[in-house]
Amino acid sequence: MREALTRGLALEADGRGNPYKFGLIGDSDTHNSASAIEEDNYTGKFGMENSPAHRLEGPEGFAEANKRQIREFSSGGLAGVWAEANTREAIYAALIRKETFATSGTRLKVRFFGGWSFQAGMLEDEDWLRQAYDEGIPMGGDLNGATVAGASTFVANAFKDPNGANLDRLQIIKGWVADGEPHERIYDVALSDGRTVGPDGRVPPVGNTVDVSTATYSNDIGNAELAAVWTDPDFDPAQHAYYYARVIEIPTPRWSTYDAVTLGIEPRDDLPASIQERAWTSPIWYTP
Repeated sequence: MREALTRGLALEADGRGNPYKFGLIGDSDTHNSASAIEEDNYTGKFGMENSPAHRLEGPEGFAEANKRQIREFSSGGLAGVWAEANTREAIYAALIRKETFATSGTRLKVRFFGGWSFQAGMLEDEDWLRQAYDEGIPMGGDLNGATVAGASTFVANAFKDPNGANLDRLQIIKGWVADGEPHERIYDVALSDGRTVGPDGRVPPVGNTVDVSTATYSNDIGNAELAAVWTDPDFDPAQHAYYYARVIEIPTPRWSTYDAVTLGIEPRDDLPASIQERAWTSPIWYTP
């Protein structure tokens, strides 16, 4: 996805238009009439591996490569839509303007706005959301910088899944093309538990509360909400760019860990015991 977004910038900068100006949603692709999004309710993808043993060990007669592929599939995702009302008309209008986000299956929520006049303390105001719409554009929109001085500024805000895991970090991902070469950078703009970015640019891990013997975790780490007002420190007014927000949860058990507990066996050592679910917003495009 990110490669396509960057390729679109190169085409646009070359005067050929951008065919990759798409929004993001999450969904699923299965062949068993089920779209399980929860790790503790995973039912497989193909219809022949609907039992824990089949998912972990593979149906008899299958080649090892096919069994491995079955084990490596993930559960389904979700489409998040910021609509003005819960009506067909409002939801489709939001889809058309790309005010959408994708999740890996978690029901967390995330907003993302871009503009030129957002103030650092605006999130402390009760009406910050109205300000964001009045003074900027939401995810899926375009920032036109032809007559604007100053750097692009963004507002990102995320809330945990009410029945799920706390949040680890909130990031803004930027893509651009310089001298014909694609570039990407990930900025950590809000971190849970008081962590800060180190001098080497790295962030200490949030930790991991997953107990693989019981397939459980706790919300003793992480935050229920993360938010930031962020100004691009590397902004170039003459350079095409895109930005989107990504929010990552603390580690939680993978479906294969739940299945191992159900079967009373050790989790497979060739699969991760825990994962960090996440969400991605539709991009905001900057055009000089």
